[in-house]
Amino acid sequence: MSHRREEQSLREFKQIISDLITLLAQSVGAHTVYMNWVNRDRRQFVMEASITSHSSVMFRDRVPFEEHFLFPWADIRKPVLLEISRDLEPERLMHYYDSVPVTSLLIVPFVNRSETVALTVLESEDKLDPAEVEASLSAYQNALGNVLNTYLELTDLHEKQQEWTDYEEGLARISPRLHKVKILSRVLEMMQVMLPTGGASLVARGMGQWVNVLNSSGSSMSPDLGLRMDEKSMVYTALRSGQPEFAIHFNQNPKRISVAESGPEGATLAIPLLIDDHRHGAILAYDQNPLVYSHSVRHKLVNLVRIASLALRPSLERDEPARDLLVSEYGSFIPDLWEKGIASSGRSAAEGRSTWFGFVTLEDLQALRARFRLEELKQLQRELISVLNPSLYRTSGYMGFYSDYVFAFLIQDSNPSAVEEWVREASDGINKEGITFGENKVSPVLRAGYVKLNEGNPDSYAIVQKAKRALGRALQEESLVASDPEPDRDRVADDI
Repeated sequence: MSHRREEQSLREFKQIISDLITLLAQSVGAHTVYMNWVNRDRRQFVMEASITSHSSVMFRDRVPFEEHFLFPWADIRKPVLLEISRDLEPERLMHYYDSVPVTSLLIVPFVNRSETVALTVLESEDKLDPAEVEASLSAYQNALGNVLNTYLELTDLHEKQQEWTDYEEGLARISPRLHKVKILSRVLEMMQVMLPTGGASLVARGMGQWVNVLNSSGSSMSPDLGLRMDEKSMVYTALRSGQPEFAIHFNQNPKRISVAESGPEGATLAIPLLIDDHRHGAILAYDQNPLVYSHSVRHKLVNLVRIASLALRPSLERDEPARDLLVSEYGSFIPDLWEKGIASSGRSAAEGRSTWFGFVTLEDLQALRARFRLEELKQLQRELISVLNPSLYRTSGYMGFYSDYVFAFLIQDSNPSAVEEWVREASDGINKEGITFGENKVSPVLRAGYVKLNEGNPDSYAIVQKAKRALGRALQEESLVASDPEPDRDRVADDI
């Protein structure tokens, strides 16, 4: 519905109520008639329409419950007759700024879906008999109910029509000309709009396993980035069958991705991302309210993933169709993905969870380059990605590609020391067992620098520059890991 048409419909609805109030006053012979909505969320009586033959009357638009004389009768289901001075003190009728000329008033409730949503008051100088005006009151209540239901139904239909219009416009923005990460992030954000108390996540293959790599912005119940998929999970079932998997989480089961994740709530729809029968990922659409998943909403969610698959196909046809969708030649995730992960994780809130971004590299690279051939060095980098996989050290996170021998990492965990412990354990493992690639074995020294992401809308470029400065600091001071770099470290960072 256009904004102008919406305003016109609202004006017409209000005019009908005003006309009904006028007809009711004339029908029963009341001197003053007015209707108030009962706004329970804001605890206010909201004036809708009024008519009076008195000149000393002034109504307030909004009155708090506690200040209005109608408050004790806010939940009535049947008309109530009150006599002034006996049942109600005259000074309580604050809409009179002079003497109170009425002797009785009749409160008529309007009940919708078992809740009193409005009160109509009829005031008269003579005593009103509810039995004598029963026919008029009944006709008024029926007319008011029919008008309100018709207005709400038409408004709902127009809103649903607008939802489909917005949905079609969103589909048109998923184009094969876009980068594959852009396509997938738009799908997640469109799903976020359809799931008001939930969000969406992308699970993809990298580092030799399936992990959660991207969450929609603004979700407070998204799984940790880098959370590894377990067999006893909805994602595994959806990828195995190639069909969408829906479940309501009773007693925090079934798990969405991993048995290690915090207990999921509400319901989840897991949709596999299939391109030419290859499983390239899965998208989780979750919400705290299972009633959100109507037939039309499920259709929209599944169709979104199908459209994304068609848009992603051209990029895979240029590469190897069976190759993992979002990884580099070393098995680490591409820069476009972890840059988007930086931006979205800064805007998603989860109590007790922190996010870090950084870089890790090897010390004494010149000696390694002089010792091994190019193909052997590529094998070394592939093995390093596997060895540095944060999930091997009970940490949620994933490795990204930045440049040769410099790897990005994005870690999201509830442990405030997750980065330091991960680097320390990985270094100990490398020093103790070494890294085997082909017929060679080395024990390189790691150096890492990182920055902690703050809540808000982080600038990905600024975060990357801070992480580079932190890595430069670690290399310069020969420390295992460094954070919170000083601004004067730009020169070192530029040399990386």
